[in-house]
This record gives sequence, structure tokens and C-alpha cells, in this order.
Amino acid sequence: MLLNIRFADVSATPTFTVKLACVSFYKNVEKNLPPGSGIFIVVNAVTGAPLGVFQENRFMTDLRTGAAGAVAMKYCTSADQEMVGFIGCGAIAKVMARAAAAVRPYKGIVFALEGAEDFAKEMSEELGMPFEVAATAQDLCGKSDIIYTQTPGGSTVLEKDWLNPKGVTIIASGSDQPTKNEIPADVLAASKYISDLTKQTSKVGELRSALLAGTMTEDDVHAELGEVVNGDKVGREGDEIIVVDLTGTGAQDAAIGQVAWDKLSQL
Repeated sequence: MLLNIRFADVSATPTFTVKLACVSFYKNVEKNLPPGSGIFIVVNAVTGAPLGVFQENRFMTDLRTGAAGAVAMKYCTSADQEMVGFIGCGAIAKVMARAAAAVRPYKGIVFALEGAEDFAKEMSEELGMPFEVAATAQDLCGKSDIIYTQTPGGSTVLEKDWLNPKGVTIIASGSDQPTKNEIPADVLAASKYISDLTKQTSKVGELRSALLAGTMTEDDVHAELGEVVNGDKVGREGDEIIVVDLTGTGAQDAAIGQVAWDKLSQL
């Protein structure tokens, strides 16, 4: 379990946000409770007055995580990469699937220890795009141009020799604690590695495992995602492995806090 308190603001916006997140309480599911909870406090940046308190239970957090996944797909993949794989079928997989569809149409393939059939059916009906179920994670990797991983465990979910030799973009969002790890160190070392925030991914993201294994240093980080978005660093260049490591940032919380307050204040 993890208790996380974040504060952030986005330049030129009228609010800032403080977030209290309690995540990875997975036994809550047995009690029909959400596995994580959270409170956003949106504050007027001029007066310091609290404007809204949102008990979001990961709803806003999941949405902004999906938005980051969409940004990664938009800027770190090419238009001809049309087969998108999802390893893991929980709430984050659904927001990633929806967010990816906002970037461009695609064909989906999914693998999970449970729930894959239901996920494929639901997403196919909702998004109007085909989804198939892979027999194994290896089968999914061999067919995928883009792979979203969003699993809660500490075991890696793919291998380097499973990956499409024509190039693949892996968008990993499962690791947000030092105990979690989805991507093997040799895959990270062979990739064009892009973090959402290197000072976080080096501590709780996928980069942490490569640093511990000695296969990477922070000098091997190609870019932070924002540098690719603003054009300071390039995204995809031909047949290569790209890993985008998403641990979630305070700026994302501030941005969605602003959006939530904008919507609420119009009621």
C-alpha cells in the first residue's frame, strides 16, 4: 500500500491542486470497496482559498493516467503502428484503450490472467474497433506494434525476444512503487527510454530496476515525455524499441483538478 501527497500547479492556470492518494489497497475489492482512494483539493491560485474538495477514489487519477497514455501514443508512435496490445485488463487498461482511440483508430489485442474476454467485448462494443484475446503474453507481443502494460505486481510481463522485430512502443504504467516492475532490464537497456519524470521513474518506475541491474544510468534516458511533446527531443525514428515509463506526475493532477473545477463551476 502507498500513501502519496502531491502538490502542483500549472503555469498561467488560476488554480493549484493538492492531492492525497491512498493506493494499492487491493483487499478492498473483497469488501466491495475501491482498491484506492483519493482527495483532490483545488485552490484559487490568487487568493489561496479552497474552491473544491473532490473525493475521487481514483476516478480523476485514472483519467489523467489515460491521458498520459494517449500523449505517449501520439508522440512516440507512427501512424502505421495499428495493432495495440493491452497486458492487464483492469481500470487503467480501459482508460488507456479509450484514450488511445482518441488518438487514432486501431486494432486491439489483450492478454490478462482473468477478464480478457469481457474486456475485449466491452471495448470492442464501446469503441467500435476490433479486439481479440491473445492466448499468451508472448503471442500478444509478437502481434503488437504498441503495448500498454498496466499490471499491479512485481513480476515482469514480457521478454525482449517476444517483441515485434519491426519496432514496438511499450507504454508502461504499472510501476508506481519500489516493489513493482513490469519491464525487464534488458528491454529497458535496448530501448529509447522516455520517462514522464526521471526523478520519479528512477525511484519507483521501470528505470529503477535497470539502474539496480547496472544496465542503465540516468544518462541513458533519451528524454522526458514533455521534451518530446515540445519538440526538444524526437520520438519514434524507424524500427526501434521505445519504452515510455509513466509513474504519474503532480502536474497531471493539477491539470485535471483545473478541468474538474471548470466543469463543476459551470453547473
